[in-house]
Amino acid sequence: TLLLSQDFLYPEIQRLWDSFFADEHRFQFLLFFCCAMMVAQRTRLIQGDFIDNMKVLQRYPIETDIYHLLQLACQIRDGKLSLQPVPRPENKDSEGSTNNANATHQPPVARILGGLLSRVKNR
Repeated sequence: TLLLSQDFLYPEIQRLWDSFFADEHRFQFLLFFCCAMMVAQRTRLIQGDFIDNMKVLQRYPIETDIYHLLQLACQIRDGKLSLQPVPRPENKDSEGSTNNANATHQPPVARILGGLLSRVKNR
């Protein structure tokens, strides 16, 4: 109900709300914008643990470029955004050697984000 008014500065909120209300399907565009927020922090979310991810999502980085997020939201809406796999951080085993056998395996956050994007696009 706050339409992201607690996540961004007032001038950015004005621009954001202008985009929401100008879009014919404004509340669907709000979902695209929220997906864009996660896509913009995708690498950080995939590489972070649960606590770090909750901090990022609950206190979205203030230095984020609102115009970049709007552009991502439009790409998601138009089906023009393709996401490349993000490499997982290397894990060290108990002997100190690097274990990167699952480097291309997508962690649960990536699968959830991919599923969310496909559901939003199909609405």
